[in-house]
Amino acid sequence: MSLWHDLVDWCGGYPFEVATPDIIIDYYAQRGFTLTKIKTRLGGWGCNEFVFVRTGELENKAPGILGSR
Repeated sequence: MSLWHDLVDWCGGYPFEVATPDIIIDYYAQRGFTLTKIKTRLGGWGCNEFVFVRTGELENKAPGILGSR
């Protein structure tokens, strides 16, 4: 490999597709998940982080895990 290809691979490689947080959240919401936490990089370096919970999943399988309601 050339130095250029090594550099591109080190930086994450190409091709890649960008998805906004709204697109990610909508995708999972349509499949029964609820966003519980998000950490975005606001256009900077790094990856956005999402935590989703399947809607109704925790209440059905572990009633005490979320505390009393």
